[in-house]
Amino acid sequence: MTFWDAPTDGTRHVDLLDASGTPTTSVTTDEYGSLPRFQGPDNVTGMWADAGGSRRAWMDAHGITGGGSGGGSGGGGFTALCHLVASATAPASVRAAASYVCTGTADQTVIQAAIAAAQSEGGGVVQLSGGTFNLTAPITINGTANEDNPLTVTLAGVGEFATLLKPASNVDGIVLSNWAQCHLRDLGIVVSGSGSGIVSKAVTVPGADTRSFWCSSFRNLRITGHYIATNTGWAMDLDMPFRSVFDNVEIEGTRKGMRLYNNSSIQNAGDCDFRRMFIELVGTGGVAIHVESANGNMNQNNFSMVEAGANGTGCTGILIDGAAGGASQRFWGTNLEQFDTLINVPNGESNTFDLNYVTCRDGYAGAKAFVFGSWSHNNRVHARWVNINSAGQLKLIEDANTNSKSPNIYDGIRIEANSGSNTTYSFVSRVILRDILSQDSGTVQAGLLTLSTNPNLVPLTDAATITTDASRGSHFKVSLAGNRTLAAPTNPLDGQRAIWEVTASGAARTLTLASGTGGFVFGSDITALTATASGKTDFIGAVYSSAANAWRVVAYAKGY
Repeated sequence: MTFWDAPTDGTRHVDLLDASGTPTTSVTTDEYGSLPRFQGPDNVTGMWADAGGSRRAWMDAHGITGGGSGGGSGGGGFTALCHLVASATAPASVRAAASYVCTGTADQTVIQAAIAAAQSEGGGVVQLSGGTFNLTAPITINGTANEDNPLTVTLAGVGEFATLLKPASNVDGIVLSNWAQCHLRDLGIVVSGSGSGIVSKAVTVPGADTRSFWCSSFRNLRITGHYIATNTGWAMDLDMPFRSVFDNVEIEGTRKGMRLYNNSSIQNAGDCDFRRMFIELVGTGGVAIHVESANGNMNQNNFSMVEAGANGTGCTGILIDGAAGGASQRFWGTNLEQFDTLINVPNGESNTFDLNYVTCRDGYAGAKAFVFGSWSHNNRVHARWVNINSAGQLKLIEDANTNSKSPNIYDGIRIEANSGSNTTYSFVSRVILRDILSQDSGTVQAGLLTLSTNPNLVPLTDAATITTDASRGSHFKVSLAGNRTLAAPTNPLDGQRAIWEVTASGAARTLTLASGTGGFVFGSDITALTATASGKTDFIGAVYSSAANAWRVVAYAKGY
Protein backbone atom coordinates (compact mmCIF):
# COMPACT_ATOMS: atom_id res chain seq x y z
CA MET A 1 0.00 0.00 0.00
CA THR A 2 1.21 3.48 -0.87
CA PHE A 3 -0.21 6.72 0.50
CA TRP A 4 -0.98 10.02 -1.22
CA ASP A 5 -2.30 13.51 -0.54
CA ALA A 6 -5.00 13.40 -3.25
CA PRO A 7 -7.55 10.86 -4.59
CA THR A 8 -5.84 10.99 -8.00
CA ASP A 9 -2.31 12.00 -8.92
CA GLY A 10 -0.96 14.20 -6.12
CA THR A 11 2.19 13.74 -4.02
CA ARG A 12 3.11 10.45 -2.42
CA HIS A 13 3.80 10.33 1.35
CA VAL A 14 7.04 8.45 1.95
CA ASP A 15 7.85 9.64 5.48
CA LEU A 16 6.25 6.68 7.31
CA LEU A 17 7.07 4.54 10.35
CA ASP A 18 6.04 0.92 10.74
CA ALA A 19 4.75 -0.55 14.03
CA SER A 20 8.30 -0.94 15.38
CA GLY A 21 9.25 2.65 14.52
CA THR A 22 11.36 1.74 11.49
CA PRO A 23 11.17 4.21 8.57
CA THR A 24 9.35 2.89 5.51
CA THR A 25 7.83 4.28 2.31
CA SER A 26 4.96 1.77 2.01
CA VAL A 27 3.00 -0.67 4.14
CA THR A 28 2.28 -4.33 3.39
CA THR A 29 -1.04 -5.92 4.35
CA ASP A 30 -1.42 -9.45 5.66
CA GLU A 31 -2.96 -12.26 3.61
CA TYR A 32 -6.44 -11.08 4.60
CA GLY A 33 -5.88 -7.51 3.45
CA SER A 34 -5.55 -6.09 6.97
CA LEU A 35 -3.14 -3.22 7.51
CA PRO A 36 -0.77 -3.32 10.49
CA ARG A 37 -0.37 -0.28 12.72
CA PHE A 38 1.91 2.44 11.31
CA GLN A 39 2.51 6.19 11.56
CA GLY A 40 2.31 8.88 8.94
CA PRO A 41 4.16 12.17 8.45
CA ASP A 42 4.07 14.96 11.03
CA ASN A 43 0.78 16.87 11.21
CA VAL A 44 -0.89 14.71 8.55
CA THR A 45 -4.35 13.68 9.79
CA GLY A 46 -5.45 11.71 6.75
CA MET A 47 -4.12 10.11 3.59
CA TRP A 48 -5.38 8.39 0.44
CA ALA A 49 -4.43 4.70 0.38
CA ASP A 50 -3.55 3.12 -2.96
CA ALA A 51 -3.47 -0.66 -3.36
CA GLY A 52 -2.88 -0.54 -7.10
CA GLY A 53 -6.55 -0.66 -8.05
CA SER A 54 -8.78 1.77 -9.91
CA ARG A 55 -9.40 4.09 -6.96
CA ARG A 56 -7.88 5.20 -3.69
CA ALA A 57 -9.47 5.01 -0.23
CA TRP A 58 -9.34 7.69 2.44
CA MET A 59 -7.86 6.83 5.84
CA ASP A 60 -8.18 8.99 8.96
CA ALA A 61 -5.40 9.18 11.51
CA HIS A 62 -5.99 8.36 15.17
CA GLY A 63 -3.84 9.20 18.16
CA ILE A 64 -1.90 6.15 19.37
CA THR A 65 0.79 5.53 21.93
CA GLY A 66 4.19 4.10 21.15
CA GLY A 67 6.11 4.26 17.90
CA GLY A 68 9.73 5.08 17.15
CA SER A 69 11.63 8.31 16.61
CA GLY A 70 12.68 10.24 13.55
CA GLY A 71 11.07 10.11 10.14
CA GLY A 72 7.37 10.22 10.85
CA SER A 73 7.63 10.62 14.63
CA GLY A 74 4.75 12.71 15.96
CA GLY A 75 2.63 12.11 12.88
CA GLY A 76 -0.85 10.60 12.69
CA GLY A 77 -1.34 7.03 13.78
CA PHE A 78 -2.71 4.80 11.00
CA THR A 79 -3.75 1.41 12.29
CA ALA A 80 -5.09 -1.96 11.31
CA LEU A 81 -8.58 -1.91 9.84
CA CYS A 82 -9.16 -5.39 11.28
CA HIS A 83 -7.79 -7.18 14.36
CA LEU A 84 -7.77 -10.93 13.70
CA VAL A 85 -8.24 -13.16 16.76
CA ALA A 86 -7.65 -16.88 16.23
CA SER A 87 -9.23 -19.57 18.37
CA ALA A 88 -7.20 -22.38 19.90
CA THR A 89 -8.72 -24.72 17.32
CA ALA A 90 -8.19 -22.51 14.26
CA PRO A 91 -6.01 -23.85 11.43
CA ALA A 92 -2.27 -23.21 11.76
CA SER A 93 -2.28 -20.80 8.81
CA VAL A 94 -4.96 -18.65 10.48
CA ARG A 95 -3.17 -18.71 13.82
CA ALA A 96 0.09 -17.66 12.12
CA ALA A 97 -1.61 -14.70 10.45
CA ALA A 98 -3.59 -13.57 13.50
CA SER A 99 -2.65 -10.58 15.62
CA TYR A 100 -4.11 -12.35 18.67
CA VAL A 101 -4.10 -16.09 19.39
CA CYS A 102 -6.23 -17.78 22.05
CA THR A 103 -5.23 -20.82 24.11
CA GLY A 104 -8.69 -22.23 24.78
CA THR A 105 -8.64 -21.04 28.40
CA ALA A 106 -10.06 -17.66 29.49
CA ASP A 107 -10.11 -16.59 25.85
CA GLN A 108 -12.00 -13.42 26.77
CA THR A 109 -8.70 -11.86 27.91
CA VAL A 110 -7.29 -12.09 24.38
CA ILE A 111 -10.51 -10.89 22.75
CA GLN A 112 -10.70 -8.05 25.27
CA ALA A 113 -7.18 -6.96 24.31
CA ALA A 114 -8.20 -6.81 20.64
CA ILE A 115 -11.27 -4.74 21.52
CA ALA A 116 -9.12 -2.37 23.56
CA ALA A 117 -6.71 -1.98 20.67
CA ALA A 118 -9.54 -1.23 18.25
CA GLN A 119 -11.01 1.38 20.58
CA SER A 120 -7.59 2.96 21.17
CA GLU A 121 -7.55 3.64 17.46
CA GLY A 122 -10.96 5.32 17.54
CA GLY A 123 -12.86 2.11 16.75
CA GLY A 124 -12.41 -0.88 14.50
CA VAL A 125 -13.21 -4.48 13.62
CA VAL A 126 -12.31 -7.43 15.81
CA GLN A 127 -12.53 -10.47 13.57
CA LEU A 128 -12.84 -13.85 15.28
CA SER A 129 -11.75 -16.95 13.40
CA GLY A 130 -13.73 -20.13 13.29
CA GLY A 131 -13.62 -22.42 16.32
CA THR A 132 -14.65 -22.27 19.97
CA PHE A 133 -13.69 -19.45 22.33
CA ASN A 134 -13.97 -20.51 25.98
CA LEU A 135 -14.89 -17.70 28.36
CA THR A 136 -14.53 -17.55 32.13
CA ALA A 137 -15.86 -13.98 32.23
CA PRO A 138 -17.99 -11.97 29.79
CA ILE A 139 -16.60 -10.12 26.80
CA THR A 140 -17.28 -6.46 27.60
CA ILE A 141 -17.85 -3.66 25.11
CA ASN A 142 -18.20 -0.24 26.71
CA GLY A 143 -18.90 3.04 25.04
CA THR A 144 -17.82 6.49 26.17
CA ALA A 145 -21.21 8.04 27.03
CA ASN A 146 -20.25 10.49 24.30
CA GLU A 147 -22.37 10.50 21.15
CA ASP A 148 -19.62 12.25 19.18
CA ASN A 149 -16.87 9.78 20.06
CA PRO A 150 -18.42 6.35 20.67
CA LEU A 151 -15.33 4.24 19.82
CA THR A 152 -17.48 1.89 17.75
CA VAL A 153 -16.45 -1.77 17.73
CA THR A 154 -17.49 -4.51 15.32
CA LEU A 155 -17.15 -8.01 16.79
CA ALA A 156 -17.55 -10.54 13.97
CA GLY A 157 -17.22 -14.25 13.49
CA VAL A 158 -17.28 -16.33 10.32
CA GLY A 159 -20.73 -17.90 10.84
CA GLU A 160 -23.26 -18.72 13.53
CA PHE A 161 -22.16 -22.36 13.65
CA ALA A 162 -18.48 -21.77 12.85
CA THR A 163 -17.52 -19.19 15.50
CA LEU A 164 -18.75 -20.13 18.99
CA LEU A 165 -18.43 -18.18 22.21
CA LYS A 166 -18.77 -20.64 25.08
CA PRO A 167 -19.04 -19.01 28.52
CA ALA A 168 -18.61 -21.15 31.61
CA SER A 169 -21.77 -22.04 33.54
CA ASN A 170 -23.49 -19.01 35.11
CA VAL A 171 -21.32 -16.62 33.04
CA ASP A 172 -22.78 -14.17 30.51
CA GLY A 173 -21.40 -14.14 26.98
CA ILE A 174 -21.23 -10.46 25.96
CA VAL A 175 -21.97 -7.42 28.14
CA LEU A 176 -22.63 -3.98 26.62
CA SER A 177 -22.67 -0.77 28.64
CA ASN A 178 -21.90 2.94 28.92
CA TRP A 179 -23.67 3.95 25.70
CA ALA A 180 -21.79 1.36 23.66
CA GLN A 181 -21.99 1.56 19.92
CA CYS A 182 -21.23 -1.86 18.49
CA HIS A 183 -21.98 -4.29 15.71
CA LEU A 184 -22.15 -8.02 16.49
CA ARG A 185 -22.44 -10.44 13.61
CA ASP A 186 -21.85 -13.94 12.31
CA LEU A 187 -21.26 -15.83 15.54
CA GLY A 188 -22.89 -18.18 18.03
CA ILE A 189 -23.12 -18.11 21.83
CA VAL A 190 -23.68 -21.18 24.01
CA VAL A 191 -25.26 -20.34 27.39
CA SER A 192 -25.65 -22.49 30.50
CA GLY A 193 -26.79 -22.18 34.12
CA SER A 194 -27.91 -18.65 34.98
CA GLY A 195 -25.72 -17.12 32.28
CA SER A 196 -27.27 -15.09 29.47
CA GLY A 197 -26.04 -14.69 25.92
CA ILE A 198 -26.04 -10.91 25.43
CA VAL A 199 -26.58 -8.57 28.37
CA SER A 200 -26.70 -4.78 28.44
CA LYS A 201 -26.40 -2.49 31.47
CA ALA A 202 -27.58 1.10 31.35
CA VAL A 203 -25.59 4.13 32.48
CA THR A 204 -27.17 7.50 33.26
CA VAL A 205 -25.37 10.67 32.24
CA PRO A 206 -26.55 13.64 34.33
CA GLY A 207 -28.33 16.18 32.19
CA ALA A 208 -28.51 13.74 29.27
CA ASP A 209 -30.25 10.38 29.40
CA THR A 210 -29.87 6.69 30.20
CA ARG A 211 -28.60 4.09 27.71
CA SER A 212 -26.72 0.84 27.57
CA PHE A 213 -26.08 0.78 23.81
CA TRP A 214 -27.40 2.66 20.83
CA CYS A 215 -27.02 2.91 17.05
CA SER A 216 -25.88 -0.72 17.03
CA SER A 217 -26.65 -3.84 15.02
CA PHE A 218 -26.92 -7.55 15.79
CA ARG A 219 -26.95 -9.77 12.71
CA ASN A 220 -26.68 -13.47 11.90
CA LEU A 221 -26.45 -14.63 15.50
CA ARG A 222 -27.34 -17.94 17.13
CA ILE A 223 -27.77 -18.20 20.89
CA THR A 224 -28.41 -21.69 22.23
CA GLY A 225 -28.87 -23.36 25.59
CA HIS A 226 -28.68 -26.81 24.00
CA TYR A 227 -32.26 -27.49 25.20
CA ILE A 228 -31.20 -27.98 28.83
CA ALA A 229 -34.38 -27.26 30.79
CA THR A 230 -32.56 -26.38 34.03
CA ASN A 231 -30.85 -23.31 32.55
CA THR A 232 -32.37 -20.06 33.83
CA GLY A 233 -30.67 -17.29 31.84
CA TRP A 234 -31.94 -15.20 28.96
CA ALA A 235 -30.69 -15.41 25.41
CA MET A 236 -30.71 -11.58 25.41
CA ASP A 237 -31.37 -9.46 28.51
CA LEU A 238 -31.27 -5.86 27.30
CA ASP A 239 -31.50 -2.96 29.73
CA MET A 240 -32.30 0.38 28.02
CA PRO A 241 -31.48 -0.53 24.40
CA PHE A 242 -31.89 2.34 21.96
CA ARG A 243 -32.18 2.84 18.20
CA SER A 244 -30.66 -0.46 17.09
CA VAL A 245 -31.31 -3.30 14.64
CA PHE A 246 -31.57 -7.06 15.25
CA ASP A 247 -31.63 -9.16 12.08
CA ASN A 248 -31.63 -12.94 11.50
CA VAL A 249 -31.21 -13.99 15.12
CA GLU A 250 -31.82 -17.61 16.17
CA ILE A 251 -32.55 -18.38 19.84
CA GLU A 252 -32.71 -22.12 20.41
CA GLY A 253 -33.27 -24.22 23.51
CA THR A 254 -33.00 -21.49 26.14
CA ARG A 255 -35.19 -21.15 29.21
CA LYS A 256 -35.99 -17.52 28.42
CA GLY A 257 -35.91 -15.68 25.14
CA MET A 258 -35.44 -11.92 25.04
CA ARG A 259 -36.17 -9.16 27.55
CA LEU A 260 -36.26 -5.41 26.81
CA TYR A 261 -36.18 -3.45 30.07
CA ASN A 262 -36.81 0.26 30.75
CA ASN A 263 -35.74 1.41 34.22
CA SER A 264 -35.17 5.15 33.83
CA SER A 265 -37.65 7.98 34.32
CA ILE A 266 -35.53 10.34 32.18
CA GLN A 267 -35.41 8.15 29.08
CA ASN A 268 -37.91 6.11 27.11
CA ALA A 269 -35.72 3.48 25.51
CA GLY A 270 -36.60 1.38 22.49
CA ASP A 271 -36.92 2.49 18.86
CA CYS A 272 -35.41 -0.87 17.91
CA ASP A 273 -36.13 -3.05 14.89
CA PHE A 274 -36.25 -6.87 15.18
CA ARG A 275 -36.37 -8.74 11.87
CA ARG A 276 -36.56 -12.44 11.01
CA MET A 277 -36.07 -13.96 14.43
CA PHE A 278 -36.75 -17.44 15.77
CA ILE A 279 -37.13 -18.22 19.47
CA GLU A 280 -37.63 -21.72 20.88
CA LEU A 281 -37.93 -22.18 24.64
CA VAL A 282 -37.37 -25.24 26.79
CA GLY A 283 -38.36 -25.80 30.41
CA THR A 284 -41.14 -24.30 32.53
CA GLY A 285 -42.34 -20.74 32.99
CA GLY A 286 -40.36 -19.14 30.19
CA VAL A 287 -41.20 -16.01 28.20
CA ALA A 288 -40.21 -15.66 24.54
CA ILE A 289 -40.42 -11.84 24.31
CA HIS A 290 -40.71 -9.76 27.49
CA VAL A 291 -41.13 -5.98 27.20
CA GLU A 292 -40.91 -4.55 30.71
CA SER A 293 -41.27 -0.90 31.73
CA ALA A 294 -40.53 -0.63 35.44
CA ASN A 295 -39.77 3.10 35.15
CA GLY A 296 -40.25 5.13 32.00
CA ASN A 297 -41.63 3.55 28.87
CA MET A 298 -40.03 0.91 26.67
CA ASN A 299 -41.67 1.97 23.43
CA GLN A 300 -41.74 2.00 19.65
CA ASN A 301 -40.11 -1.35 18.97
CA ASN A 302 -40.92 -3.10 15.72
CA PHE A 303 -40.95 -6.90 15.38
CA SER A 304 -41.23 -8.28 11.85
CA MET A 305 -41.47 -12.00 10.99
CA VAL A 306 -40.68 -13.24 14.49
CA GLU A 307 -41.55 -16.87 15.28
CA ALA A 308 -41.58 -18.34 18.77
CA GLY A 309 -42.42 -21.74 20.23
CA ALA A 310 -42.35 -23.47 23.62
CA ASN A 311 -41.38 -26.98 24.71
CA GLY A 312 -42.57 -26.79 28.30
CA THR A 313 -45.41 -25.78 30.59
CA GLY A 314 -46.38 -22.36 31.94
CA CYS A 315 -44.77 -20.45 29.08
CA THR A 316 -45.88 -17.12 27.58
CA GLY A 317 -45.26 -15.96 24.04
CA ILE A 318 -45.32 -12.16 24.43
CA LEU A 319 -45.44 -10.37 27.80
CA ILE A 320 -45.76 -6.59 28.07
CA ASP A 321 -45.82 -5.31 31.65
CA GLY A 322 -44.20 -3.12 34.31
CA ALA A 323 -45.46 -0.32 36.53
CA ALA A 324 -45.07 2.25 33.75
CA GLY A 325 -46.61 0.09 31.02
CA GLY A 326 -45.28 -0.68 27.53
CA ALA A 327 -46.59 1.29 24.57
CA SER A 328 -46.43 1.21 20.79
CA GLN A 329 -44.87 -2.20 20.22
CA ARG A 330 -45.57 -3.47 16.70
CA PHE A 331 -45.61 -7.17 15.86
CA TRP A 332 -46.00 -8.08 12.16
CA GLY A 333 -46.32 -11.58 10.72
CA THR A 334 -45.74 -13.25 14.09
CA ASN A 335 -46.11 -16.99 14.77
CA LEU A 336 -46.62 -18.26 18.34
CA GLU A 337 -46.91 -21.98 19.04
CA GLN A 338 -47.45 -24.22 22.09
CA PHE A 339 -47.58 -21.51 24.77
CA ASP A 340 -49.98 -21.67 27.70
CA THR A 341 -50.66 -17.97 27.08
CA LEU A 342 -49.97 -16.46 23.68
CA ILE A 343 -50.06 -12.72 24.53
CA ASN A 344 -50.33 -11.22 28.01
CA VAL A 345 -50.45 -7.43 28.51
CA PRO A 346 -51.04 -6.68 32.22
CA ASN A 347 -50.14 -3.03 31.60
CA GLY A 348 -49.71 -1.59 28.13
CA GLU A 349 -51.38 0.57 25.51
CA SER A 350 -51.47 1.19 21.79
CA ASN A 351 -49.68 -2.04 20.90
CA THR A 352 -50.38 -3.88 17.63
CA PHE A 353 -50.28 -7.65 17.19
CA ASP A 354 -50.59 -8.83 13.58
CA LEU A 355 -50.32 -12.61 13.79
CA ASN A 356 -49.98 -15.31 11.15
CA TYR A 357 -50.45 -18.65 12.90
CA VAL A 358 -50.91 -19.13 16.65
CA THR A 359 -51.83 -22.08 18.83
CA CYS A 360 -51.68 -22.82 22.54
CA ARG A 361 -50.19 -25.89 24.18
CA ASP A 362 -51.99 -29.04 23.11
CA GLY A 363 -54.18 -30.55 25.78
CA TYR A 364 -53.92 -27.64 28.24
CA ALA A 365 -57.39 -26.82 29.61
CA GLY A 366 -56.38 -23.35 30.85
CA ALA A 367 -55.04 -22.09 27.53
CA LYS A 368 -55.48 -18.37 26.84
CA ALA A 369 -54.79 -16.49 23.65
CA PHE A 370 -55.10 -12.73 24.29
CA VAL A 371 -55.06 -11.41 27.87
CA PHE A 372 -55.25 -7.70 28.76
CA GLY A 373 -55.17 -6.12 32.22
CA SER A 374 -57.33 -3.46 33.83
CA TRP A 375 -55.47 -0.51 32.30
CA SER A 376 -54.34 -2.13 29.06
CA HIS A 377 -56.18 -0.19 26.41
CA ASN A 378 -56.22 0.73 22.72
CA ASN A 379 -54.37 -2.45 21.80
CA ARG A 380 -55.21 -4.15 18.50
CA VAL A 381 -55.12 -7.88 17.75
CA HIS A 382 -55.37 -9.36 14.26
CA ALA A 383 -54.86 -13.11 13.80
CA ARG A 384 -55.18 -14.88 10.47
CA TRP A 385 -55.24 -18.37 11.98
CA VAL A 386 -55.91 -19.34 15.60
CA ASN A 387 -55.76 -23.12 15.78
CA ILE A 388 -57.52 -25.10 18.52
CA ASN A 389 -56.80 -28.80 18.44
CA SER A 390 -59.53 -31.40 18.65
CA ALA A 391 -61.22 -31.39 22.07
CA GLY A 392 -59.08 -28.41 23.06
CA GLN A 393 -60.15 -25.59 25.39
CA LEU A 394 -59.23 -21.98 24.61
CA LYS A 395 -60.15 -18.66 26.14
CA LEU A 396 -59.59 -16.51 23.08
CA ILE A 397 -60.06 -13.15 24.82
CA GLU A 398 -59.71 -12.26 28.52
CA ASP A 399 -60.10 -8.49 28.59
CA ALA A 400 -60.09 -6.74 32.00
CA ASN A 401 -59.64 -3.21 30.59
CA THR A 402 -61.79 -0.73 32.55
CA ASN A 403 -61.17 2.23 30.24
CA SER A 404 -64.39 2.21 28.21
CA LYS A 405 -63.29 5.25 26.18
CA SER A 406 -60.26 3.39 24.85
CA PRO A 407 -61.23 -0.26 24.30
CA ASN A 408 -59.04 -2.96 22.87
CA ILE A 409 -59.83 -3.97 19.29
CA TYR A 410 -59.98 -7.55 18.05
CA ASP A 411 -60.48 -7.78 14.30
CA GLY A 412 -59.75 -10.09 11.42
CA ILE A 413 -59.48 -13.23 13.56
CA ARG A 414 -60.09 -16.68 12.08
CA ILE A 415 -60.64 -19.49 14.57
CA GLU A 416 -60.01 -23.04 13.41
CA ALA A 417 -62.24 -24.70 15.99
CA ASN A 418 -61.53 -28.37 15.42
CA SER A 419 -63.99 -31.08 16.37
CA GLY A 420 -64.83 -31.18 20.07
CA SER A 421 -63.03 -27.92 20.88
CA ASN A 422 -64.55 -25.12 22.94
CA THR A 423 -63.71 -21.41 22.55
CA THR A 424 -64.79 -18.78 25.09
CA TYR A 425 -64.17 -15.11 25.81
CA SER A 426 -64.81 -12.49 28.51
CA PHE A 427 -64.53 -8.74 28.98
CA VAL A 428 -65.16 -6.32 31.84
CA SER A 429 -66.11 -3.00 30.28
CA ARG A 430 -66.04 -2.72 26.52
CA VAL A 431 -64.31 -4.33 23.56
CA ILE A 432 -64.56 -3.93 19.80
CA LEU A 433 -65.04 -7.23 17.97
CA ARG A 434 -64.93 -7.21 14.17
CA ASP A 435 -64.59 -9.81 11.46
CA ILE A 436 -64.18 -12.75 13.83
CA LEU A 437 -65.15 -16.01 12.19
CA SER A 438 -64.84 -19.72 12.77
CA GLN A 439 -64.67 -22.86 10.69
CA ASP A 440 -65.03 -26.54 11.50
CA SER A 441 -67.39 -28.00 14.07
CA GLY A 442 -66.03 -26.89 17.46
CA THR A 443 -68.13 -24.84 19.86
CA VAL A 444 -67.66 -21.06 19.97
CA GLN A 445 -69.29 -18.98 22.70
CA ALA A 446 -72.24 -16.93 21.45
CA GLY A 447 -71.45 -13.30 20.74
CA LEU A 448 -67.83 -13.86 19.78
CA LEU A 449 -68.29 -14.42 16.06
CA THR A 450 -68.82 -11.09 14.32
CA LEU A 451 -68.62 -9.67 10.84
CA SER A 452 -68.37 -6.05 9.89
CA THR A 453 -71.52 -4.40 8.61
CA ASN A 454 -72.14 -5.88 5.19
CA PRO A 455 -74.10 -3.85 2.64
CA ASN A 456 -74.86 -7.01 0.71
CA LEU A 457 -77.98 -9.02 1.41
CA VAL A 458 -77.70 -12.07 3.61
CA PRO A 459 -80.25 -14.66 2.41
CA LEU A 460 -82.25 -16.52 5.06
CA THR A 461 -83.76 -19.97 4.68
CA ASP A 462 -87.56 -20.11 4.61
CA ALA A 463 -88.97 -22.45 7.27
CA ALA A 464 -91.72 -22.53 9.83
CA THR A 465 -89.29 -20.82 12.18
CA ILE A 466 -86.74 -18.62 10.39
CA THR A 467 -83.37 -18.19 12.07
CA THR A 468 -80.95 -15.26 11.79
CA ASP A 469 -77.27 -15.18 12.73
CA ALA A 470 -76.77 -11.47 13.42
CA SER A 471 -72.99 -11.78 13.13
CA ARG A 472 -73.30 -12.42 9.40
CA GLY A 473 -74.41 -8.91 8.48
CA SER A 474 -77.09 -6.29 8.87
CA HIS A 475 -79.48 -6.77 5.94
CA PHE A 476 -81.37 -10.07 5.75
CA LYS A 477 -83.74 -11.26 3.04
CA VAL A 478 -86.32 -14.06 2.93
CA SER A 479 -89.25 -15.10 0.74
CA LEU A 480 -92.22 -16.56 2.69
CA ALA A 481 -94.08 -19.52 1.27
CA GLY A 482 -96.40 -19.63 4.28
CA ASN A 483 -97.11 -17.98 7.60
CA ARG A 484 -93.86 -17.92 9.58
CA THR A 485 -92.17 -17.01 12.86
CA LEU A 486 -88.92 -15.03 12.92
CA ALA A 487 -86.88 -16.48 15.79
CA ALA A 488 -84.76 -14.37 18.16
CA PRO A 489 -81.52 -13.60 16.24
CA THR A 490 -78.34 -15.12 17.61
CA ASN A 491 -74.90 -13.51 18.15
CA PRO A 492 -76.06 -9.89 18.38
CA LEU A 493 -73.95 -6.90 19.41
CA ASP A 494 -75.14 -4.07 21.60
CA GLY A 495 -76.42 -1.29 19.35
CA GLN A 496 -76.43 -3.45 16.23
CA ARG A 497 -78.96 -2.35 13.63
CA ALA A 498 -80.56 -4.80 11.22
CA ILE A 499 -83.17 -4.84 8.48
CA TRP A 500 -85.30 -7.83 7.43
CA GLU A 501 -86.61 -7.71 3.86
CA VAL A 502 -89.67 -10.00 3.70
CA THR A 503 -91.52 -10.95 0.50
CA ALA A 504 -94.84 -12.86 0.40
CA SER A 505 -94.86 -15.66 -2.19
CA GLY A 506 -98.06 -17.19 -3.61
CA ALA A 507 -100.48 -15.45 -1.22
CA ALA A 508 -100.56 -12.96 1.62
CA ARG A 509 -98.30 -14.10 4.44
CA THR A 510 -98.13 -13.29 8.13
CA LEU A 511 -94.76 -13.03 9.91
CA THR A 512 -94.73 -13.27 13.69
CA LEU A 513 -91.73 -11.85 15.57
CA ALA A 514 -90.56 -14.03 18.45
CA SER A 515 -90.63 -12.29 21.81
CA GLY A 516 -89.06 -13.35 25.09
CA THR A 517 -85.34 -13.55 25.88
CA GLY A 518 -83.31 -12.07 23.04
CA GLY A 519 -86.45 -11.59 20.94
CA PHE A 520 -88.33 -8.61 19.52
CA VAL A 521 -90.22 -5.88 21.39
CA PHE A 522 -92.50 -3.13 20.07
CA GLY A 523 -92.77 0.47 21.26
CA SER A 524 -95.73 2.85 21.24
CA ASP A 525 -95.37 3.94 17.58
CA ILE A 526 -95.03 0.49 16.03
CA THR A 527 -97.08 -2.01 17.99
CA ALA A 528 -97.49 -4.99 15.65
CA LEU A 529 -96.94 -6.37 12.15
CA THR A 530 -99.70 -6.97 9.63
CA ALA A 531 -99.88 -9.47 6.78
CA THR A 532 -97.63 -8.92 3.79
CA ALA A 533 -99.66 -8.75 0.56
CA SER A 534 -99.01 -11.40 -2.06
CA GLY A 535 -96.05 -10.48 -4.25
CA LYS A 536 -95.21 -7.49 -2.08
CA THR A 537 -92.20 -6.79 0.13
CA ASP A 538 -92.19 -5.33 3.65
CA PHE A 539 -89.16 -4.02 5.58
CA ILE A 540 -88.69 -4.44 9.34
CA GLY A 541 -85.93 -2.53 11.15
CA ALA A 542 -84.70 -3.25 14.69
CA VAL A 543 -81.87 -2.26 17.05
CA TYR A 544 -80.46 -4.68 19.62
CA SER A 545 -80.15 -3.59 23.28
CA SER A 546 -77.89 -5.76 25.43
CA ALA A 547 -79.32 -4.13 28.57
CA ALA A 548 -82.84 -5.23 27.61
CA ASN A 549 -81.59 -8.35 25.81
CA ALA A 550 -84.08 -7.55 23.09
CA TRP A 551 -84.39 -6.33 19.50
CA ARG A 552 -86.37 -3.09 19.55
CA VAL A 553 -88.50 -2.63 16.42
CA VAL A 554 -87.87 0.94 15.26
CA ALA A 555 -88.98 0.87 11.60
CA TYR A 556 -91.71 -0.80 9.54
CA ALA A 557 -92.40 -0.05 5.85
CA LYS A 558 -94.89 -1.98 3.69
CA GLY A 559 -96.05 -2.65 0.16
CA TYR A 560 -92.99 -2.45 -2.07
